[in-house]
Amino acid sequence: MCQVLDYAAPDSGVPSGILLRRQPVSKGERLFGVDQPFDAVYAVKSGSFKAMLPDLNRRERVIGFYLPGDLIGAEGMANRYYSYSVRALEASSVCVLDIGRLEQSGRSPEAVQRALIEMLGQEVALNHSVTASLIRQNADQRLAAFILSLAIRSSLRGLGSNRLYLAMSRSDMASYLGLARETVSRVLTRFQKDGLIRLRKQSLMLLSREKLEQVATSR
Repeated sequence: MCQVLDYAAPDSGVPSGILLRRQPVSKGERLFGVDQPFDAVYAVKSGSFKAMLPDLNRRERVIGFYLPGDLIGAEGMANRYYSYSVRALEASSVCVLDIGRLEQSGRSPEAVQRALIEMLGQEVALNHSVTASLIRQNADQRLAAFILSLAIRSSLRGLGSNRLYLAMSRSDMASYLGLARETVSRVLTRFQKDGLIRLRKQSLMLLSREKLEQVATSR
């Protein structure tokens, strides 16, 4: 997004960069909250984020993770508010597309929307794949599919697919997958023992993608 959208019409008189600004985000800092009025779309330049939504007991449930290259908050263009909250998992940085400055930039909102829709298409396909894995009852399947989805996303961003950095906690992972934290830790330990992955603190290396795929698709 930073490269695609950061320009105004030549005759608009708007200085270069007025649409987008780079913004550092501290670990734990919130980008926006549930039901907050929509005013910007974010693109992750570095670091990672988690999206959260309160459940019926008003406990925050993790509903997604964002990695470098991902867009955050674009859904708000439709209903004019954010339907979830987002926090940084680590020291991060984002490009912020200021929607309020589109008119003075000389760029039409429709052109920006088309660009965003194109960028979101690939993410939607990946999210559907992960969502499909979450309806499986087997914890091994869910975790294997989750690891593979992170590897695919990392590869698409040119970051490599065999070595992953897991900034999210085991609790966040468990919340997202609908599992107990202890179950996530136990399954990861077993995956490592079976030679599928290697864990070093927050670093995860895929040792056998083929075996992980077999686990993810087993019935």
